[in-house]
Amino acid sequence: MKYSIIAVLLFLPVTAKANENNDVIQWCIQNTNDYNKASACYHDWKQDQIEAERAELRDFLKHNPRYRFPGQSLNRCWGKPREMPFESSWITVGPDGMSAGVNYKDTIPAGCYENAPWDNRDED
Repeated sequence: MKYSIIAVLLFLPVTAKANENNDVIQWCIQNTNDYNKASACYHDWKQDQIEAERAELRDFLKHNPRYRFPGQSLNRCWGKPREMPFESSWITVGPDGMSAGVNYKDTIPAGCYENAPWDNRDED
């Protein structure tokens, strides 16, 4: 008896929710007998979905322009003036030749070099 219940359970069809595209296609076909009109119905719905997705992408890129360029997605400093590691430089020319030097800063603020948030739309 135990094995027959397991066998029945194994062979029961598994019904999964179809994706949204299939639901819309089925609805369009059920509401018209003409497949051309059903196709137009589905493509009108799909065009609205694509436009909403692209509007979301445009808004994201407006607030996160660093994602337009390869390798800049985690660059918090993108588009901001860079903090230079030195305070001043000098060059002197004398009778024995030329010498040059750089005076470096003691510390550099780290705020710009940390990982950036994924989406800047939530920031003020």
